[in-house]
Amino acid sequence: MNRVVFAGQRLFMKFPKLDYFEGRMPEADAELVCVRDESPEALAEAAREAAAVVVIARPIDRPLIRGLERCRLILTLSVGYDCVDVAAATERGIPVCNTPAYCTDEVANHAMTLVLAVARKLHLLLPKTREAVWDYKFSRPIFNFRDKCLGIIGLGRIGRAVVPKAKGFGMRVAAYDPYLDDDLFELLGVERCYELPDLLRQADYLTVHAPLTAETRHMIDAGALGAMKPHAVLVNTSRGPIVDEQALCRALESGRIAGAGIDVLEEEPPAADSPLLGLENALVTPHIAWYSEESHEADMIQGMDELVRVLAGHRPRFVVNPQIFGA
Repeated sequence: MNRVVFAGQRLFMKFPKLDYFEGRMPEADAELVCVRDESPEALAEAAREAAAVVVIARPIDRPLIRGLERCRLILTLSVGYDCVDVAAATERGIPVCNTPAYCTDEVANHAMTLVLAVARKLHLLLPKTREAVWDYKFSRPIFNFRDKCLGIIGLGRIGRAVVPKAKGFGMRVAAYDPYLDDDLFELLGVERCYELPDLLRQADYLTVHAPLTAETRHMIDAGALGAMKPHAVLVNTSRGPIVDEQALCRALESGRIAGAGIDVLEEEPPAADSPLLGLENALVTPHIAWYSEESHEADMIQGMDELVRVLAGHRPRFVVNPQIFGA
């Protein structure tokens, strides 16, 4: 029988009940083993003879991968897979898969919600109305959305899903993604920026939808924030370390940019005294952009479908290192 190891605090927070996964394990001729101990040694021991390792945000590094003796799949029940050393897995011929399609609309909706809420300053207005303060002057200035520029960093599934939502508010959309062809931008009716600074200079609202890689880590740093318009709003629903959080705090405190809507942080959960949490022009949500009842179910289904497929000897659908299968 195959052993399937589940690990990671975020996985168990997202799925406190594993009934669905356990119920489908017979399809893969497998037993589910939970590793709640966060030590690398505990996971390494449990995963040594596992046929599959399933995680969310739990580091799967080179030493651990080196010790996997029977592994046929590393699966992240998330869009992001930056917790896995993909190069090490590729060297061992182990497919790494994610679940990239389960929450596309949810994240796009949340990104637009943050753009609208921060721009309309709802996070400032609501506490006042709870105190029966019936005024708006303290929230000025607020601008119309029509003909403003929404800038998108990363035009993958989620970035593309944002485009029609922004256009519905009359926004002009521009994007930066150096890995896509011009045809896609033309098809979507999106203005292409070939260099990131070109997008930063014109965006009234900037939303980040890029994966976390060595290239994108701290992509939005002090220099990038300094290139943005003073009335600009930054939104990040992708991965926390893409934005230099200290630089963002300084930019918000100094009024270098007008506001930020942040769903992901460099450290999650944040410390209670995190400076970002106390800033009036920052709206922070608890890594919830992915969530709806429908997406919660879809993540389980897509993950288990992939697990069953691979352990039955079939090629995975959402493999991030397809080179292991050759040309």
